[in-house]
Amino acid sequence: MKNLNPFFTIGTVGMIVISILHIAFALILNLPVHTVFITLYPVFLAFMAVGFMQVKKNQKKLIPIRVKK
Repeated sequence: MKNLNPFFTIGTVGMIVISILHIAFALILNLPVHTVFITLYPVFLAFMAVGFMQVKKNQKKLIPIRVKK
């Protein structure tokens, strides 16, 4: 499997981690920390978007090789 773009990896892992923390803080610990997470979600979403765009840009550069039979 090819290595994924680091921005995409950071964004994906960040979204998963802050989602789990947000659920834990809101439901289990009953802490009012929603404003902190509202600022963190767009940050990691931006990382994912930049990584996705770079992956798509690199895929367009690949030209398939045609083999004559």
